[in-house]
Amino acid sequence: MQKITKALAFALALTLIMAMLPAFAAVFHSDVRVKLSIGSGRSFTFTPVGEYTLKEAGSSVGTDELTVEAVGSRVSIKLGDKAYTGHSLTLVSKNYGQTTDYIKLKNAEYGTCTYLGNMTFDVYEGSIRAINTLPIEQYLYGVVPHEMSNSFPVEALKSQAVCARGYAVARCSRYAASRSYDLVDTSKDQVYRGYASKNTRAIAAVDATKGQVLVYDGDIIEAFYSASNGGQTERTGNVWDNDLPYYTHADDVYDLLNKSSLEEKSFIPDTYDEITEKLMDSSVLVAIKKAAYAAAGQEVELLSTVKVLAKDPNAENDPEQRCYTNVELTLMVAPRDNPEQAGQVTFTLPFEELSFGSYENTLGQIGAKKRNLRMYGAERGEYRTAEKEYSGWFLTQRRYGHGVGLSQRSAQERARAGQKYEDILAFYYKDTVLYTVGTYDTAPRIKASGCKVHSWGISEIKPGTTAEKLLGKLESEGSLTVIDKKGAQKTDTLCTGDSVRNTYNDGFAMFDLPIIIYGDIDGSGKIDKDDITALQKHLVRSSILGGPYLRAADVNHDETVDIMDMIRLIQYVSDDAKITQED
Repeated sequence: MQKITKALAFALALTLIMAMLPAFAAVFHSDVRVKLSIGSGRSFTFTPVGEYTLKEAGSSVGTDELTVEAVGSRVSIKLGDKAYTGHSLTLVSKNYGQTTDYIKLKNAEYGTCTYLGNMTFDVYEGSIRAINTLPIEQYLYGVVPHEMSNSFPVEALKSQAVCARGYAVARCSRYAASRSYDLVDTSKDQVYRGYASKNTRAIAAVDATKGQVLVYDGDIIEAFYSASNGGQTERTGNVWDNDLPYYTHADDVYDLLNKSSLEEKSFIPDTYDEITEKLMDSSVLVAIKKAAYAAAGQEVELLSTVKVLAKDPNAENDPEQRCYTNVELTLMVAPRDNPEQAGQVTFTLPFEELSFGSYENTLGQIGAKKRNLRMYGAERGEYRTAEKEYSGWFLTQRRYGHGVGLSQRSAQERARAGQKYEDILAFYYKDTVLYTVGTYDTAPRIKASGCKVHSWGISEIKPGTTAEKLLGKLESEGSLTVIDKKGAQKTDTLCTGDSVRNTYNDGFAMFDLPIIIYGDIDGSGKIDKDDITALQKHLVRSSILGGPYLRAADVNHDETVDIMDMIRLIQYVSDDAKITQED
């Protein structure tokens, strides 16, 4: 997601440029891991506020200024007279989930920011890395006011909160087992700038939509959004590789009504004379004159414009798309040496070869060279000066972002018009349903025989157990299904990272409880050499385990993941020891 400058008062969200398929579904993650942009230094100082414990030392860190240093490939923190060094060090908040404990760090992108939750430091590629782990709702406190603006109407901020929450859990589902963090704090994912109590409207919007996500056919969707769609929503198949059914083309007049939606225009007059030609972008006028000369086969004078037609959508086999690649112009012209022999010429110009949108000729809009707008078109209009209106056409350039899903500027305008966030979301995500994700305490209890249900997951499951067999051991007042680590329904052999989804409240609420198979650390469903590798990477902190994968690594059940678990795992793979699934 692209951040916005204060001058624009707006954040362009989710300008994804990577060639990957959008995720179809997600598992809800109550916590997120965010890699912070702290630069490339090998040491820095900070002061924790509140009650923190250094996990590796088991002791309080106090509120004195601390220095984090890279010592070779390890990281070190000095507490009093003693220095603690390890592959990684984690400061754990005693009041996790509240706002009383926080750490202020200087962010290379945003300046000094306040971070709630826990903070893990390690060394990656020679520099200290900081990963902030915190509840997803508190993470959204630092996203919503920067992907939109705290000044936006509350209903628009609510719609942003729901989208950002769905996007975040999709990223967690994608990366939970494969890397040490789920998201970065820049527009490559979502802009996250930590906690600021002054963002009261955005915080209220997050709280008002707590746990709410969009669901399609039983799956939590990855809710894409962008700054401005240019007046038409986009299909995912025109941006990425496949069409998701809840993203479709729809005219979005509210995006066009918002005066802050970025737009470039280049005027083409009905009649050409000395005055109207000065209203045109010089580069466009030159291109038209060259094309008219080529079409007529001789030097001609431009007389009038008969028709301007945008054509050839840039997505093949999608005539409904309004992102055009070419513009066809029909003009009345006359040979310079024989002005009485006027006639029509028709020619086509590629939009990408037309440089237009200068400050002077766009009524104060931003120049096309300064902003990447993706939707080219043409339409009738009048160029207004202080003295007169001139009829003609405008070549247009709109859409700041990919145009898929919610348009932030349209949401702002819709909220101003009185629309509620539920209605805003319903327009952009066709046939989806707004679900509330509950907690272990609020969801209907799951009763089990032959396995154990905890607040952190379901354990005592033997490798090779199928989804059908597990469901046969479970009962609930809700409806139970098994989903894989990306949220899709599962029927075959279970793996660590799969979840039991408990759907209730007439199908409008859900709760996902992870499955833990001790020793299945990589989430493959088997216990083998790959799990040894996954644990080794965790112990040397080249890839930090989290959630159910970390719990599955505690193969000797001593509540600590360390070298003793590695020894037991190696012995198991070598048939020299057993790994029990009993807690």
